[in-house]
Amino acid sequence: MSNRTSHPNIGLMLYTVRDECARDLEGVLREVGALGYDGVELFDLHGHDAALVRGWLDEHGLVAAGRHAGLDVLEQDLPALAEELRVLGTDRVALSWIDPPETSADARAVVARIAAVAPRAQELGLQLGFHNHWGELAPLDDGVTTLDLLAALPPEQLWLELDLGWAWEAGVDPVALLDRLAGRCPLVHVKDLRSRGSREYCPVGDGAVGYDRVLPAAVRAGVEWLIVEQDEVDGPPFEAVERSLRAVQRMVSVAA
Repeated sequence: MSNRTSHPNIGLMLYTVRDECARDLEGVLREVGALGYDGVELFDLHGHDAALVRGWLDEHGLVAAGRHAGLDVLEQDLPALAEELRVLGTDRVALSWIDPPETSADARAVVARIAAVAPRAQELGLQLGFHNHWGELAPLDDGVTTLDLLAALPPEQLWLELDLGWAWEAGVDPVALLDRLAGRCPLVHVKDLRSRGSREYCPVGDGAVGYDRVLPAAVRAGVEWLIVEQDEVDGPPFEAVERSLRAVQRMVSVAA
């Protein structure tokens, strides 16, 4: 991935507004587009046909930056998922969650499952990624982390969707992680927390992660999409979503 001179795109992980999506997905996409987001990351189509969702995305000026899927879907329903993503206009799918491995043996077993999916994804025209939580950054009994094992897979087989907030929660400096994995992370999650260990989620810029220094590092690392995510929202969700967007826009403009 070449060094970028333009700003990364800013997207919203729709899990942030999952209840609203379940009620009225088109209404959510209309609102997200009106706020000024460039795109969204999907995790569910909520029973709608992919072609209909693609029409809504186009109508509201959004693109699909990618989609999350579970390991069972990736192992069992990959052809159907590939067709859905083709219709939506993206080839990026990220493994959304694994149970945090507690031993190196557990970690190596699940990484082997992910590695087995990767060539099948490539054959279907997909780019397979992995989205971390806190557990993948914890040193295991041999001192290695699950993320270390995933990063050892060939970059063309697996991209890494760093969740910068979870990395910080795990005690890792997101800037050092971005520098280490530069060129490997086309999408990152931008999540803020009030303090370590609190699990108090807040709009980007209102917490303790320190995005004023983290987002410039993401730009340097060649990130294409900054994906805003807030796992739990107190109060009107779109107020939080807009607050995050304005903060990211401000920090990225300063970083340019």
